[in-house]
Amino acid sequence: MKLIGIVGMPGTGKTTLMRRWMETREWVEDTPMKLLNSHLNERDGIRVFGKYREGDVFAGTDKLSMAVQPVAIQYLQNPTHAVTIFEGDRLTSVKFFREAERLGHDVSILVLSVSDAVRQRRYEERGSSQSESFIKGRRTKIQNIMSHFTVFEFNHETEEDTRDIIDFLETHIL
Repeated sequence: MKLIGIVGMPGTGKTTLMRRWMETREWVEDTPMKLLNSHLNERDGIRVFGKYREGDVFAGTDKLSMAVQPVAIQYLQNPTHAVTIFEGDRLTSVKFFREAERLGHDVSILVLSVSDAVRQRRYEERGSSQSESFIKGRRTKIQNIMSHFTVFEFNHETEEDTRDIIDFLETHIL
């Protein structure tokens, strides 16, 4: 079984990337366990954790309960599909990825980054009001993951970057 996490600082385009990738397949909303909303593609055996609704600025696992991580770990004990993928903060932790590996999952982590100027512009465009301490905490979380795991790093500033990351995901990970 594969677990793919797309992680990065707020404003690095995780949700944008996931939405664009999801456009390539048919999905049905599914909740395999309480609190664990997801989207399912039966044909390819892929489950995407999170909520993706038209018009939501913040989506993915950011729309799930703060209490979702133990439920997601419980799901990974007996996954119903070959591939599970997510983006967003709720499941982004060393503990979550370590537990997935302990359960025998092939874990791939894609870390997205952008320049501070692009990140700031995106914050303004979407009306983000996250405090500096929140941002600092997210930076530390991503650095911890990068120091404990082998990750794939991508700059994600342009439409071409989005296409390149999706191509990498499709050809090297899935």
